[in-house]
Amino acid sequence: MLSTASAPGSHTMIPPADLLPQDRSNLKNFDSTTEALAKHPLRHQLPTQGPPMVPRGTYVSASAPARIDLAGGWTDTTPITHEHGGKVVNVAVKINDRAPYTVKARRTEALVLSLSYDPDIPPEHFHSLDQIRDHADPLVPGALLKACIVASGILGITPKRHDDVPFKTIAEALKHSGGGLELVIRSTLPLGSGMGTSSILAAVILAVLKTLKGEAYTMDDLIYLTLDVEQMMNTGGGWQDQVGGILPGFKVSTCERGLPIQIKTNVIDLSDSFIKNFDSRLLLIYTGQTRLAKNLLQTVLMNWAGQEPVVVETMHRLVQEASQCERALIEGNMQDVGEVMKRYFAHKCLLSNTSLEDPPVVKLLLKHFDPYIEGASLAGAGGGGFLAVLLKPDLDRDSVLATVKNALANETYHRYHADDINVKDDLMWAWEATVDTTGLVVQIGEP
Repeated sequence: MLSTASAPGSHTMIPPADLLPQDRSNLKNFDSTTEALAKHPLRHQLPTQGPPMVPRGTYVSASAPARIDLAGGWTDTTPITHEHGGKVVNVAVKINDRAPYTVKARRTEALVLSLSYDPDIPPEHFHSLDQIRDHADPLVPGALLKACIVASGILGITPKRHDDVPFKTIAEALKHSGGGLELVIRSTLPLGSGMGTSSILAAVILAVLKTLKGEAYTMDDLIYLTLDVEQMMNTGGGWQDQVGGILPGFKVSTCERGLPIQIKTNVIDLSDSFIKNFDSRLLLIYTGQTRLAKNLLQTVLMNWAGQEPVVVETMHRLVQEASQCERALIEGNMQDVGEVMKRYFAHKCLLSNTSLEDPPVVKLLLKHFDPYIEGASLAGAGGGGFLAVLLKPDLDRDSVLATVKNALANETYHRYHADDINVKDDLMWAWEATVDTTGLVVQIGEP
């Protein structure tokens, strides 16, 4: 672990400015969310001022949960969300009892930009401004970090001043902006998980960089700025991922038709007993198939542009079923939540031109889980990643898992070629998701 110049135990919590008891006139749509969050602050006393200046050499660290979308996805995606209107229900989750996304950054004496995005690869050092201008290609290593650095303005380089800047080298930019910059991001989830990784990480990176600058921000700021980052990377996308990860628990988010995009989110206040019950019945299985969300996005947007009646009707149903899911959660009706998840998955398949054969293991999993579940859906855009499963009540989850594992192993061995079902058993079943009630946590000092 990298050393820090801060004293041990000097971990000052820095909640976003929209959690502070002060003037909220700059908030767009988060009044109800803020009230809900006030019931679950970041477990530390809230300061009455903006973030303090961070000494050089001291890390700003942050963590955030993943999200599982339960209803309404794709209606949060531009241009669908402002042409049709959108509504999404999702839940923030810890994975194996930990927030899966972590970010830390600090200013350094050396005028070097150091980016680390993979623990198995040494940090990359950048010296030329051209080296951070290739963020428009999401397949470029470190593209997400580069886009967030530009969007945050921490180097004096912004999307509007991308080329016309008074610096010739990164060292010059660093010198004028407060020193070298080291940025480290980590995710414990596989690539293409469907759990909102890139958008949530972007929001967490932006929170860290703004805190490092001593710049106050709101949750609203992070959500909209993450949309900007996705546009800079040419990945497009919607707003539900960052909402799902940086805000705690179960949320319902809406966006009315029209521009500019106006997102309003409410955290659904549910009892501890409901959350405990939900945790006991939620399973997360990794399919072994990864897929860049941008690829599925292009298919869905082409289908939307054609305005075929079945596509438009599906968008209507997605919004309606998000309302049904919200009502089912409030009423504590887990069976109805599962039914919505089933229909939601079918809508995803239709919109993205995929099926239960994408990937092949999903069809087998659903076949063998069917007697035991209320509903299931591939997380995110679909076509791979994690399968979220909601069990029926009063079942022993370990017994259900053992039964499905054995049935799947036997059928896979006898009926399918090894290349078709290639996920390793230990990776497939190694995940446990539980509801996260904290959301984004930012602090000065390492955790």
